[in-house]
Amino acid sequence: MTTQITYYKLKQVKISGLNPRKHFDEDSLNELAESIKQVGILSPLICRTNTKTGAALLELVCGERRYRAAKIAGLEEVPVITRDLTDAEAIDLMITENLQRKDVTPFEEAEAFQGLVNQRGYDTKMLAARFGKPEAFIRMRLKLNDLIEDFRMLFDKDLIGVGHAQEICKLSQKVQKAVFEKHFNYKDSWWNTPTIKELKRWIEQDFTLKLSDAIFELHDLTLDRKAGACNGCPKNTSSDTLLFLDAPKTGICLDISCFNNKKVVQFNRELAHIQEQEPDIVLGYPGYIYEDEEKFVKNLIKSGTQAVELSCSGGFRKIEPPDKPDAPDSEGYEDGEIEEALKDYQDELEDYENKLKEYNETIASCKCAKGFMVAGHDKGRIVYYERIREDKGSSPASGKDMYARERMEELQAKDERNGELAFEKTYFAVKDIIKANGYIKKEDALTPTEETALYTLMLGRLDGDTENEIFGKVKGRNWIENKLKYPAAIKLTTGQKAKVARNFLKKELDNGTPVQMESEAKALISIAREFYPEDTAKVEIEQQGIYLRRKEGIEKKIAELETVK
Repeated sequence: MTTQITYYKLKQVKISGLNPRKHFDEDSLNELAESIKQVGILSPLICRTNTKTGAALLELVCGERRYRAAKIAGLEEVPVITRDLTDAEAIDLMITENLQRKDVTPFEEAEAFQGLVNQRGYDTKMLAARFGKPEAFIRMRLKLNDLIEDFRMLFDKDLIGVGHAQEICKLSQKVQKAVFEKHFNYKDSWWNTPTIKELKRWIEQDFTLKLSDAIFELHDLTLDRKAGACNGCPKNTSSDTLLFLDAPKTGICLDISCFNNKKVVQFNRELAHIQEQEPDIVLGYPGYIYEDEEKFVKNLIKSGTQAVELSCSGGFRKIEPPDKPDAPDSEGYEDGEIEEALKDYQDELEDYENKLKEYNETIASCKCAKGFMVAGHDKGRIVYYERIREDKGSSPASGKDMYARERMEELQAKDERNGELAFEKTYFAVKDIIKANGYIKKEDALTPTEETALYTLMLGRLDGDTENEIFGKVKGRNWIENKLKYPAAIKLTTGQKAKVARNFLKKELDNGTPVQMESEAKALISIAREFYPEDTAKVEIEQQGIYLRRKEGIEKKIAELETVK
């Protein structure tokens, strides 16, 4: 390397294609050209020998603005310092010189820093040390490269500032587009540039979610295996405290779609668990719910699942846990003030602990019930509630508290429904077993079990006299004429008879309401026990186990309620 200045013909210097700077202000170049005409070029250009064309041509490394102005000024020679530089060293020098300009824009800085990361392998700490900038500044500049083109255009037109750009570039490009469409329709005549404070509020309200409000565990990897856990996720603001200085410690999620997807998965898991394992938890919904949630609740109830409106209008009051006070931060007080703040904090903490004790005693009592919300603001959460009633005394008929008596009735009804659910699930599982094993294709003679099942169905095909004899006289019944079936049946072979019979059994025993059609369902289950004993036993044992666990929980709760006077 040499610092010797040599004058070269301007035509011997060629602009390098490596220079990341592509835009030059014409007015500024003309001003510089006038200055060069008066005093010449004060700082020499830096060039390197062009290895492709030989020493006769020099490749410009630093000073392209001076080079362009010299051309405008009509200079024939320019002062040059030549250096032996590799491509990587040349790019490094070009970017560094661009960053040292007084008129460099934030986006030019962003692109320059990114160039050093890509071309030279720099990281944020190395860039901060080299240019004497805070690491948070470097991170923010690099993040500007993620700003979508719509907002870059607004910046170029001075419709938004760098502060706006820095807030928006923190979001995913998908969310940036949503922010732009909703809040930056600058083509409308009424549109005005929002303040930074307004912009932050818009983003927080419409496009971010506090992770402290999540109904799922932030470390759970199974909710979305592709997205991974929230802890350490780059879309969680707590993963980059240098970039999100004012975000809460628990973090804010910047990807609403991912957050909501995890909420749905967690809700469905918890709902299934409660239905299977927590018989004492009531499924509840608030007094007002949105249309889509209302449809979900109606379908839930229609399917046979009990759900209760847990609201004041429904006769219930939610029991809220007390809020724990925050300890004072010593940095926010002057000398002598922290002692008074700590004293107030201790008083608040004592009051909180008393309220917490009272809260825990209330939710542990028989007069308080636990609910899992299937709709509303608390959807997916456990809440505690108590009944609101004028008469809280004893029922004259039973001598027990009316609430306890009603809870016993609810639990007994739930026990009955749980038995029905176990029966239904066994029946539906047995249908799948029979279908999977090709039952209707069997050609061997019917077994006694199959004949019993067949007679069960044929009770609905009896003539009037026999039906009156067995079931009593029934008026207004229409009979199915079967005279056309008999001639065809005479011609059936033994194998055909078996196929027809089994097709008939499979079709007629297959229904969607086994509790209402109990006899038919039991007949199908008995066939499955005979032909597929292992698979059927596995299903029955599993469902019986679930039922017994639920029954145990209900009986325990009933026993507690029976002690209430």
